[in-house]
Amino acid sequence: MFGPPGIMARAASGDLGDGDSRRCCPDYGLFPRGLLSAFDAVESIRREKGADGGRDAVLTASAVELSVNGNEDMLARSESARRRAESEEIGGATRSGSQLGVVIDRAADPPRLYGMTELPLDSPSNLRRVFAALATRNTASTLMNDSSSRSHCFAFLTLRVHDAEKDTVQTSRFQFADLAGSERIKDAHGEMASWKDGGEALNGLITNYSLMMLSACARGLVESRRKPGAKFSFRTYMVDLVQLLKESMTGHASTACFVCLSQTPDNLTQSKFALDFGEVFAKLSTKPRPAKARSRTKLVKSSAALLREAERMLSNPGGGGSYRVMRQAQKRDCQQQLDLLRRFSKT
Repeated sequence: MFGPPGIMARAASGDLGDGDSRRCCPDYGLFPRGLLSAFDAVESIRREKGADGGRDAVLTASAVELSVNGNEDMLARSESARRRAESEEIGGATRSGSQLGVVIDRAADPPRLYGMTELPLDSPSNLRRVFAALATRNTASTLMNDSSSRSHCFAFLTLRVHDAEKDTVQTSRFQFADLAGSERIKDAHGEMASWKDGGEALNGLITNYSLMMLSACARGLVESRRKPGAKFSFRTYMVDLVQLLKESMTGHASTACFVCLSQTPDNLTQSKFALDFGEVFAKLSTKPRPAKARSRTKLVKSSAALLREAERMLSNPGGGGSYRVMRQAQKRDCQQQLDLLRRFSKT
């Protein structure tokens, strides 16, 4: 998804492309290539705006890891990024360290994440910040792999295009999911390893479970479409991975699935499971829904209303109770949304 091990760290340090972050390196994976293409397209829209004042655009990037420790904002994970986040002003409100958690709202349709950083990509230096965040991808060596992904990683590019004449905003989201591979605990961590001891063995168990749920969901969805009247519900598969891929599973989003295989004979079982999943996933039909333009004024009002609600609940004696983390994430998300929408003004 991102490229060979170490490629993102080199990109963040300016070690590639003669120091030009906008130049594509042959070793880049899907996400950095897509990022650079989208960045160039937005720059082109901005140049056209300068000529006729018709459209403006803002491109943002986010990155989240799903792990046994919870959902982590990769752009705010390093200490240096965390210090920047704690002192940076967004829409007149300061981010705090307690607001760096990322929460999924399963009640939304489709389910969505709140609370991760949306970094505006308005300069090459911010491209390097994205590369630096991706360089913190949680990897570790196992008995099966010298650089194994220990969690699922989601990287997002969100494009907002403003039509000045109609004062509307069309929002498109590009979602890249880099899934950790399945593994047998004893093969990956040794005969004496146990998930009860925590550590990487527990990470492997949680990863295997989420992949099993994703595969079961795909099979159930395919089967339900073959049998008219059959019942199917995504709520049966209440793991974050499945919820975040709901639009791809239903076919409402244009989706490409790439299955990576190991050429090592010892990994034959895992490779077969991966191919079986790819075969099932390929049977899902797609009918993408076009992104509709929405009134900028209504978007501002909606975000402002949710922000007030979150602040009201957090100001109560109980501080939001069991929903406190969700309210904190919603508050941060709304502050960012309002800040981005303020970049557009009706002309």
